[in-house]
Amino acid sequence: MGDLANMLSPTKSPDEKSSINNSATQTWATSAANWTRFFSKKLSAWGVEERGIRPVAVEDRAETHLIKIFFVWLSANTNILSFASGSLGPVTFGLGLRDSCLVILFFNLICAIPPAYLTTWGPKLGSRQLCASRYTFGYYGAMIPGLLSVASGVGFAVLNNILGGQALSSIANMSWTVGIVIISVISLFVSFCGLRVLNWYQNCVWVPCLVVFVVVTGVSGKHFVNTPGPTAPATAVQICSFGATIAGNMISWGAISSDYTVYFHPRVSSWRLFVYSYLGLNISTITLQCLGAAAAISAPSVPAWNAGYTDGNVGGLLNAMLSPVGGFRKVLMALLSLSLTGCNAPIIYSMCMAFQTLIPPLAAVPRYVFSVLATAV
Repeated sequence: MGDLANMLSPTKSPDEKSSINNSATQTWATSAANWTRFFSKKLSAWGVEERGIRPVAVEDRAETHLIKIFFVWLSANTNILSFASGSLGPVTFGLGLRDSCLVILFFNLICAIPPAYLTTWGPKLGSRQLCASRYTFGYYGAMIPGLLSVASGVGFAVLNNILGGQALSSIANMSWTVGIVIISVISLFVSFCGLRVLNWYQNCVWVPCLVVFVVVTGVSGKHFVNTPGPTAPATAVQICSFGATIAGNMISWGAISSDYTVYFHPRVSSWRLFVYSYLGLNISTITLQCLGAAAAISAPSVPAWNAGYTDGNVGGLLNAMLSPVGGFRKVLMALLSLSLTGCNAPIIYSMCMAFQTLIPPLAAVPRYVFSVLATAV
């Protein structure tokens, strides 16, 4: 009691009071540090990946199942965003169905080469893609690609959330905000857990989306026949403008390609890894973009589709295309909107590396912290 009284005594000198305040601050900081270490150990014990841009040692690169990278890219592109990207050909650039599909095919086949090739760097270097850019740009110069990657990731994530919100709002009496929150929370959970959970999730999430698009094509394919197109031939400006849009969508994966292959064994076949990545990037992207172009150019001739596609609402268009299945379309639309998490989760995961490359001292902070930050942004 006497010690307590002395500590609280008003007769203490300024130096003694300052010493007491510093001691209290140090005690609080120590307590917070202990709780942080305890929390980090618990997450690590549960299998949550902590590693960010820190290189993966050779002995830790043991993964040999190359099919995993195929499903990462397949799921990342099997969603409404690919469908919406294809619809831009007829709607925004005034191209016919044939010209739109040809642009989609050839620009994707060419532009998928760089990101597919860059996936082969992961097993060789054990380094994340943006961190590997330091060999070219330098330690500080790599901050520029890091900044661009953060901006690109935010843009893609926002676009995915909006499309998902549109899809959910078209089947239920809810605002876009609710749908955006649902998609963001699922994407946050997957990216927070790390690459092991991400790989498992990507192996599965493409399946319901594929089923939905098969149903969409089956019940609405008859409207794609004898679709009227523009009478004038496509101009170079139209072709190049739409091609640039397709190229930008595909090449942007190159900034994060090796993020998902750093745990692969250094001796895995680079050619096989390239082929798996190339096929995963192209199969779903080309198919769904062509379907989106066909749906968009057919919408004006189908009143229900045209009404649903008001103001470019892709979710409303898909909801109208599924009208023949009756009430079951709500289930299908919900699955379709949630498929966007297969694109968002890898983006948020890689944004963690972008933050650490942009501000190198942040490499000491566990990776999953930036999953929360990226989702908040």
